[in-house]
Amino acid sequence: MNHPFMTAMTVAAATLMGWPLVAGAQETYPTKPIRVIVPEVVGSAADLMSRIIGQRIGEALGQPVSYENLFLEAGVEKGIKAAPDGYTLMYGSSGNVALLPHVKKVSFDPLKDLTPVARFVIQPTLIASNPALPVNTLQELVAMIKANPGKLKMSTAGAGTAGHFAGEMFIAMAAIKPVVTHYNGGGPAIEAVVNGDSQWTVAPIGGRMPHVQSGKLKALAMGSPTRLRLLPNVPTVIESGYPGYEATGWGAIFVPNGTPQPIIDKLNATIAKVVTLPEAKKQFEEQGTEGASSTQAEMAKLLRDDYARLGDMAKRIGLKVN
Repeated sequence: MNHPFMTAMTVAAATLMGWPLVAGAQETYPTKPIRVIVPEVVGSAADLMSRIIGQRIGEALGQPVSYENLFLEAGVEKGIKAAPDGYTLMYGSSGNVALLPHVKKVSFDPLKDLTPVARFVIQPTLIASNPALPVNTLQELVAMIKANPGKLKMSTAGAGTAGHFAGEMFIAMAAIKPVVTHYNGGGPAIEAVVNGDSQWTVAPIGGRMPHVQSGKLKALAMGSPTRLRLLPNVPTVIESGYPGYEATGWGAIFVPNGTPQPIIDKLNATIAKVVTLPEAKKQFEEQGTEGASSTQAEMAKLLRDDYARLGDMAKRIGLKVN
């Protein structure tokens, strides 16, 4: 028969003995490989950004990093359900966590089911066309679509993605009627424009810059408030005659709820350090993006703000997908 006093002493002793082990595990983190879940296909903007930051996190923490690509909500749901031990990270973006729940039925609430660690990249949207299309400006593209309603195809990385949303925003603003064609991920969506299956696209610029620089894509306008340093001759959508249009997204690292705060703090500090490394800055810039970190609190606020803002915009343009 257990004596109450002895039981209490046993619990107290176990607590005292166990705490250093838990604390020690957090202090030595990480001691094994890290996995990054990417809710997009290989070769997409999200995939490229995830691999840039994953590589740098792995180098800084001295552990190999692997990647698991699962499209949209499948990836987010797996990230939510992963063990909260710091060994599974998830790439979350303004598209797959802030926007997606407003335009598609999903099983998660990003404000309750995920823990933000830090933003690490800012990514503008690009409007581009197949170089064979006889247009050189955004105005000329709009005029061609209006002259050929229901004919010119706009490719997207999938229904409910950030590029789809940015495209529908522009379609509403320009009052045009293209054919919106969804592909299975960012890579196939861009290849569709390069090979002529679709005539134009609106997409995050990551992964598109090499195609623009090689002449396989014709950049018509940027969705950012200012011109891109690497493409100084490409005007913004605002400069092209559409005031108020802005489509700039972000990428961040999230972890499952319950991940110990010391591990989150270590990851946040690591991200803040590695995005300033010259090699990492070069990698981001070569893709037309900008490495930019945040505190955990700043990222939580950014998610709340964009969740509300993008939800309102999706409602206003009537975007809803099955």
